Amino acid sequence: MGMIKYLLFIFNFIFAVCGLGILTLGVIVHLRVTEVTDHIDTNLTFPSITLIVIGSIIFVISFFGCCGAIRESHCMIITFASFLLFILLVQIAVGVYAFVVVKNDNNQIDIRNDYQKLFNNYSENKEIIDIVQSSLQCCGVDSQRDYINIPIPASCCGKQNGTCVNQDIIYQHGCVEEIKRAISTAGTILGSVAIAIAGIELIGIIFALCLANSIKNAERRGYRV
Repeated sequence: MGMIKYLLFIFNFIFAVCGLGILTLGVIVHLRVTEVTDHIDTNLTFPSITLIVIGSIIFVISFFGCCGAIRESHCMIITFASFLLFILLVQIAVGVYAFVVVKNDNNQIDIRNDYQKLFNNYSENKEIIDIVQSSLQCCGVDSQRDYINIPIPASCCGKQNGTCVNQDIIYQHGCVEEIKRAISTAGTILGSVAIAIAGIELIGIIFALCLANSIKNAERRGYRV
């Protein structure tokens, strides 16, 4: 039981680091991708916000785990294991959502339609289009040739203002292709991280239940290890 107790304490330190990683990943995805997806019919807000919330809650759960392991508190360890099991199930759901729903082919079709609508009203949506072109290093819907009656903007060649005159430095890929790639990559990363950390949490649940069982048996025998 003593070995399990210290293993569980070490696990909770790793768990807290994983929580910080989940929180950071959620914030990055939310800031980098949702500024684009807010304007199209594909939603990464659910998995990113969920990971931010999970990352924050993990610190509270780690407190129960650390204190329960050091104090050999059966109640705190069972509470820790219960919270951890709930978070594990939520993360699996997030991982499945990121892998299956975010990368669904129907969403990919909607991306083209929605971005084409934005581009057709370029004068009204110039700011968001420039953000997309600058951040994803793309130009037009499918290519620079989409700019027929208007000059190619500076965002198509990495400049802050003006227009793109030099054809050699204009981004060659269309923005629909790059948005699809960015969403697919974000979905893969979110899903992979959520499921990988869920595996670590499963180990923690096993450790916690083993320790709780040992504490319970020790209490029945009237002594503590």
